[in-house]
Amino acid sequence: MRGNFEGRAWGLRGWGLGNWGLKVHHSGSISGGAASAARAGLLVRLVRIACGIVIGCALNGFAPREAAAQVPFALFQPARQMEAAKPLARDVTGAPAISQRLDGTAFFVDDLGHMLTARHAVADCGRIVVSKEGRSVAARVVALAATDIALIKVPRTLGLAAVFPRASASAANDMVFAEAYDRLKPMLAHGGALGNAFVDATQRDPEHLVLRSNVTFGTSGAPVLDSRGLVEGVVSRRTTIDRVLAVDAAHAKSFLAAHGVRFQEDDRPQMSGTASRAHRAASISARVTCLQQ
Repeated sequence: MRGNFEGRAWGLRGWGLGNWGLKVHHSGSISGGAASAARAGLLVRLVRIACGIVIGCALNGFAPREAAAQVPFALFQPARQMEAAKPLARDVTGAPAISQRLDGTAFFVDDLGHMLTARHAVADCGRIVVSKEGRSVAARVVALAATDIALIKVPRTLGLAAVFPRASASAANDMVFAEAYDRLKPMLAHGGALGNAFVDATQRDPEHLVLRSNVTFGTSGAPVLDSRGLVEGVVSRRTTIDRVLAVDAAHAKSFLAAHGVRFQEDDRPQMSGTASRAHRAASISARVTCLQQ
């Protein structure tokens, strides 16, 4: 406001001086030195008029286009940046907003819809969804173990039930298979896989099967299959870039039995020796999604 007012004032002063000078110019005939002095005074007033007009235009925003083009930032750009940085508001009138989604893997252990997965994959969830081959069903937590495994249940099974060995037969350097459910489909498109991990010969753990593997996010809760297609463990977590811990079959079976789940045990192979373990994993597992509020 002050800039606009001052600009207009300068413009008015310029025009006022100009009018006064014109009046002097037309006031009558002036002779000799007085005429020269009058012309000099008129010139000074004309210069003042021009200066007043230029200053008034500049302060009122009528700057030349070339000068405006040199401004590096738009006038209201800081206001737009502040608006974009606002956090999203939670809609209290509708369903609660989902703040985080966690995807893992689970596998069926009977024909009633019971599944094993990693405890950390389903703990503290607002909602749990199991998805397989285009179908999705809600799941509920039945029990959480002291180790990193959990028992969940869906209304109906979506795949084959896994089979555990009667006695664990995994030995050092044995090739095994464990992978996230979401990575199985592209793997199957390329023919599957016999294995993608090895039992670590240098590490011993009383509750875990230690694997040398490069599996990544989404593998938590996946079954660890041996050469016979039997479940030797449940993937828990990564400890180094190429070392993964899986809750072993003995602890998984004890947990299932404690909660009345009738799982299958057999030492006979569930697949031929040259068959893809990836195909076996795909038939018994599914994606498990934890929606946290």
